[in-house]
Amino acid sequence: MTPTPFPLALLLADPHHGGDRPQCLAEALALPLVEDSQAATLLLQFGPEGLELVKPNDPLLPGRLRVDFSARDFRRRLLHPGRELLVQAAKVRGCRQPLVIDATAGLGRDGFLLAAAGCRVRMIEVNPVVAALLTDGLERARNSPALAPTAGRIELVVGDAREQLPRLSEPPDVVFLDPMFPERTKSALVGQELRLLQLLDQKSCDPEALLPAALAVSSRKVVVKRPLKAGPLAALVPSYTRKGKAVRFDVYVGKGMENSSG
Repeated sequence: MTPTPFPLALLLADPHHGGDRPQCLAEALALPLVEDSQAATLLLQFGPEGLELVKPNDPLLPGRLRVDFSARDFRRRLLHPGRELLVQAAKVRGCRQPLVIDATAGLGRDGFLLAAAGCRVRMIEVNPVVAALLTDGLERARNSPALAPTAGRIELVVGDAREQLPRLSEPPDVVFLDPMFPERTKSALVGQELRLLQLLDQKSCDPEALLPAALAVSSRKVVVKRPLKAGPLAALVPSYTRKGKAVRFDVYVGKGMENSSG
């Protein structure tokens, strides 16, 4: 009788590539460590380019999820971060290095763009597997001469933002939220990265409860990323909005707004 695969496991990599990293990570995440890639429905593994999440033998999901801040398309965006709508929405007048709390870090791209624009960024990620992927990507960025200055302005905290926000030792200038977009009503498949993320056992983090927690922090503004045609998060009307072609950023004025710009 074939054993039921683990929902999620970590592959024991070739020691010449992974060393004792698989064992350490498996212990930290409380995941089974397997030698057979078919022993899990979802698999974390150390590949030659870093930690990655895969779904073995699924022809509909042949790709792999890895945090890579050196990808060509993303590196192009890093050249002129000031052009990014998010950076414009999070801009704080008179503050050269504002502290931004990215309370829903995910794969870290938005936070990395903010850091590239000169912000100090504290990322908070509730899912420990996503946080492990992000940690691996940040470590590789810190070892890259081109990316190290940006990565050096980033700190990652693993936990629920609703619990972490009230504990901040330094009041942030900006709190940024990027809740998962609502499920699509069309039949088109979402991107492979998002589909792999959706297969993870997500911890409950109600974005409508997260917004009041963010607004309670003594920040100058709260910025929320939304689909262009979606209603405001938690039905709270923003102070103003910056719109792009596919997304918009709702900005909620906080304390100290007299020193910030929109």
